[in-house]
Amino acid sequence: MKSTLLILLVSTLLFACGNEKKQETEAITETEVSSEEEKLPILLGKQEITAIKSAPYSSWFMENYKYSPNQKVLGSLKEALEGKKITIFMGTWCSDSQLQVPALLSVLDAIKYDNSNITLITMSEDKDTPENLEEGLNIQYVPTIILYDGESEMGRIVEYPVESLEADLLAIATGKEYKHSYADE
Repeated sequence: MKSTLLILLVSTLLFACGNEKKQETEAITETEVSSEEEKLPILLGKQEITAIKSAPYSSWFMENYKYSPNQKVLGSLKEALEGKKITIFMGTWCSDSQLQVPALLSVLDAIKYDNSNITLITMSEDKDTPENLEEGLNIQYVPTIILYDGESEMGRIVEYPVESLEADLLAIATGKEYKHSYADE
């Protein structure tokens, strides 16, 4: 059990939720990794949002849904997102996805964004789905949050926001210059 935990800790530090080592990694202590979390099934493919709100994912979902967005940004974000669609690629196995996706959904709920405009796609650790829903979209890290105006991609938040989820979404939605965390790679 200890060797399995050690392997999990080293893998997490080296690979995070991307294909390469993250520039900034956070140390994980043994108390933060429970045997229950190790056994969670990995969801794959297109999902309803309720899938990650429900057990066995509800513990990390509810904890990270408590995100407190900047209220000043929310007023502008509601208008900026009108008529736009959001696709979220995430891994239920990925700590960044477990942190950022519930926080994003909290932001969207705060502005009463229409959830029918959200597509949630869960991926394997290899960043793929059985239906190849990621094909042609260059998904290298999760979560990857893509904002669309019609069929055109406006921009994406990759793995974590540059400023904050709501500020990054507002910048993308209003056409301001925005580069995600891995844009220069």
